[in-house]
Amino acid sequence: MRYQRAAKKFPVALSAEEVARILQTAPGPGRRYRAAFSVAYGGGLRTSEVTHLKVGDIDSDRMLIRIEQGKVRKDRHVMLSPSLLHLLRNYYR
Repeated sequence: MRYQRAAKKFPVALSAEEVARILQTAPGPGRRYRAAFSVAYGGGLRTSEVTHLKVGDIDSDRMLIRIEQGKVRKDRHVMLSPSLLHLLRNYYR
């Protein structure tokens, strides 16, 4: 007797307008949550990876974010967009 596997479903992708609306309505004062949501969405980071980021992990010369000890305990790099870099610099000030 053979078992039939259940088909995997793709997650629903958000439109650009929906993402912009989420980022604009980020809770809390200042730019803290907006910066965290933007880094998570823009770089494809997990929540734990965003919370463990340090200032030294942002490489503005090469436009990369270094993720140390991610989900499978491996280091990796993700792209850093110019708009995200501008937002992070404003938040840091």
